[in-house]
Amino acid sequence: MLSSLAYPTYRWLWLSNLAASAGRWALVLVLSAQLLQITHSSFWVGFGLFLTQGPVILLAPYSGVLADRFDRRALNVIAASLSAVTTAVFAILSLLGLASLPALLTLSVVFGLSFVFQMTLRSTLVPSLVPPEKLLNAVSLFQVGTQGAQFLGPVLATPMLVWRGPAAAWSFCSLLYGTAAVLSVFVGERRVPRRQDAGGHRLRASLKYLRARSLAWIAIWAVALHCSLTMAYQGTLPMFVSMDLRQGPASYGLLLSTIGLGAVVGSLALARFSDSRYRPALFGLSLVGSGVSLSVMGGAPSVAVAVVAGFFVGSTQAMFMSMTLALIQSKVEDEFRGRATSFYQLITLAPMALVGWGMGGLADITEPRPLMVVSGLLFVVVMAVFAVLSPELRRLFSAASWRPSPQLLHDADLLPLGAP
Repeated sequence: MLSSLAYPTYRWLWLSNLAASAGRWALVLVLSAQLLQITHSSFWVGFGLFLTQGPVILLAPYSGVLADRFDRRALNVIAASLSAVTTAVFAILSLLGLASLPALLTLSVVFGLSFVFQMTLRSTLVPSLVPPEKLLNAVSLFQVGTQGAQFLGPVLATPMLVWRGPAAAWSFCSLLYGTAAVLSVFVGERRVPRRQDAGGHRLRASLKYLRARSLAWIAIWAVALHCSLTMAYQGTLPMFVSMDLRQGPASYGLLLSTIGLGAVVGSLALARFSDSRYRPALFGLSLVGSGVSLSVMGGAPSVAVAVVAGFFVGSTQAMFMSMTLALIQSKVEDEFRGRATSFYQLITLAPMALVGWGMGGLADITEPRPLMVVSGLLFVVVMAVFAVLSPELRRLFSAASWRPSPQLLHDADLLPLGAP
């Protein structure tokens, strides 16, 4: 289950990603709670979270180009350092009582710039650090750090926020990102000898390249629908806890932590059952489960029910995202992997940011509860129709579709990736 951790450079990246992701989820907790306290509006909470991800709409293609042309490790160190500095400024302004709405939104944009590059760079590094047959295992374990840190970050940051205030929680975020930057220094990377550039660096060329790989293209569409309908609830979650469950920041932190714990368990289960014969069943389970569990959480009559449902929200969503990312990366060559990964980040983060902002605004008009219930069920219905209309999507329910491409296996022969 933990076989990918036998590769030292992957271990350093995993630890760096764990620290950075914990900082990211602590930031979601503190920023949303602070914005809700200042504005008493889910619209501004959704907008603030949108700004932490929204730059992906403009920058994702460029982050992919940079990842394919320059030292990915050095770029990752720079991006994590920028996040550390930005969250430190959040802390200073909160300590001095200067954390106004314009200041928080401005810093959210700066953080968003560094976040977009980190997401692309870290995900792009993974396939070059392990052999192809370990890719799903490596991506699954990576999700333990990426989404599973949704448990670690809020668990550690919630007591600081409740008892010591936003400044202490922001300082903790800065410490986590500083740790991530230091750990990233030790991440090495091996690349295959560069072949002729795969299609150029323009977005149109990237789209043409991906569309020629039908399974990767179908996975991209599935992810876009998944992120639009089941993962955009974060903008409404603080108001859901406050309005529908009638609880405070402690319960909000508990719910975020439980969703993260579910992501840890789901990712570890996927790492354990990463063999291709299990993948069709796990894909179907995660597809249906992520929509149904979100609807159950949205309809929960109490914190206890919401927490249990939140565990399954985290586990099924983490499994779905890990499997689709591994599939996409297994179908592209190394010299194009940065652009493919950046496009994946674009179609995951942009819908979450835009739809999440919209749902936050709607939550000010109606209750958050029906928005969460409807969006979860709608995802299951839309994917069922999609499967009926798309033979390629139905292919994902066969084990053969999840095997690495022959070119990726050839690349592995060129990389001496022996475990110690």
